[in-house]
Amino acid sequence: MPTGKQTKLKTTAKKGSDTKLENKKRSSKPTASKTSRQKNTIKPKLIFSLDEEGRLLIEKFYKWTKFVGIMNIILGIIYCLTIFVFSIPTVIIGVITILMGSKLTVAADHLKYATDNKDDDSFKIALGQLSVYFVINGVLFILTLVFIMMLLLVASMFAGIFMEILNELRFFDSSLSA
Repeated sequence: MPTGKQTKLKTTAKKGSDTKLENKKRSSKPTASKTSRQKNTIKPKLIFSLDEEGRLLIEKFYKWTKFVGIMNIILGIIYCLTIFVFSIPTVIIGVITILMGSKLTVAADHLKYATDNKDDDSFKIALGQLSVYFVINGVLFILTLVFIMMLLLVASMFAGIFMEILNELRFFDSSLSA
């Protein structure tokens, strides 16, 4: 049987190893001082300064962005109203066009506010809205090109058949006149 001194040594050694493990666990987690340092880091801000020429340029940009946005919304509504004449695809195109127009009008409003009040956040939002608009527009262009390529491929496959039909019709027409 171990004596009292030996028991104390074993328990002390055991506690010491437990505290080492706990210290390792604690050191892997960020401490309060580390997180406070991370929060205190300075985020890069978008700071812009405009001269008179830059303000005029952004003013023109605002006007055209607003105009194109409103026209997209009106065109989208017209597309949506054509469901009675055409079909569902025109409504889909209309909804996408309305979405693109709303992105442009929101971007124009934020752009105007950013230039009037020198607000960096509004300028970032305007750029974000313009980015979404151009992504949607780019995807639509790509889809349109793919659709046109598919139509050309189908047309080229049937071009031989159409030429045969035309040749046969000419043959019969020339034999009737002779």
